[in-house]
Amino acid sequence: MHSKPKNNIDQDVLRQDALINECKGNLFEYLVGLRLSQLAHIEQDFHQNLDSRLKKQLKEYESMLRKIGPDILGKLMEFSKQTTQQIFPRIKENIVGVSIVGKMENLRIKEEFKEADLLVATHSGIIPISLKLSKSGAFVNTKSAGAKSFIEKYFSYFQDAGFYQKELNQLIERNYYHMGQTLYQMIGLDFKGEFDESWLEEGYSELPGQLPLEMKKIVQKNYQQTISHIYAILEKMSHEREPFARSLLNLIGLGHPDMLQVICFNKKINNGESYELESIYIGDCAEKMQEVGHFEMMPFNPQISSLEIRFPGFQLQIRIKPMNKFTTPSYKINCSVHYGVKHAKS
Repeated sequence: MHSKPKNNIDQDVLRQDALINECKGNLFEYLVGLRLSQLAHIEQDFHQNLDSRLKKQLKEYESMLRKIGPDILGKLMEFSKQTTQQIFPRIKENIVGVSIVGKMENLRIKEEFKEADLLVATHSGIIPISLKLSKSGAFVNTKSAGAKSFIEKYFSYFQDAGFYQKELNQLIERNYYHMGQTLYQMIGLDFKGEFDESWLEEGYSELPGQLPLEMKKIVQKNYQQTISHIYAILEKMSHEREPFARSLLNLIGLGHPDMLQVICFNKKINNGESYELESIYIGDCAEKMQEVGHFEMMPFNPQISSLEIRFPGFQLQIRIKPMNKFTTPSYKINCSVHYGVKHAKS
């Protein structure tokens, strides 16, 4: 019997972790929404407004987590209770409605309220809440965007944003072509502008993590060159500090002026058998604007495919990645934040 390749085992572990995190994240959103509705004495309305498909999914998530470890559900309930106790005083008016955004099909609402997971209605308006459940000390994802619209979409305060975007897109196409040529030459084939069936017929993967080391280096170099160009564009823009800082609010997860950003940090204890709450971070645009104005572009490291912008109390990392397969000239840009002191690797 053949043993399973290590890459496949790694992928299986990653998929399992992603599924567990999806279950935990969705149930956490529901539990915080539920507890807010209980504190506002509108629990019945909250349940009536839950989509039937979402209710079914939540039951599936709960069932899945029970099989993995019953302690997880108990901890989620504990974390959601403590998180809600900190959110509730931040909402200065009576709550008249709580809804979960995640599974809504209304694209207009999703676009208007950006990265919101819950919408809290008061008599004077809607307060969007972004909820994250994160490992202590981890980078927390705040934004994911396509590289070919990133500058134009998120740096729209700048008149030259369209020009910079066009320049970046041309570079992406050139780098992609050069990468394809190099990889095809390594296997003795001609590159005709795209990765065709011949690449797969030769037994090579479309996932960068499953390539031989030398090929992986070529793909990585492509990302490094692209992020290097993005760094150069942002560095130019950063000289206009006020519009640049306003643009950064979007990237750190505060794309709506009334957004409450809530991150519940937890850590594993008892040799990974259980969890405990470490801290709860809550911020809004007004508070964050004070910090983002003091941004600092960190020196660029050409050996990695990310860049970093530092603020007084946290860091923003901007990383370029393939959408899924590296064989298409379309990349995503992941933004994530890290709170507290990040120690340099020795």
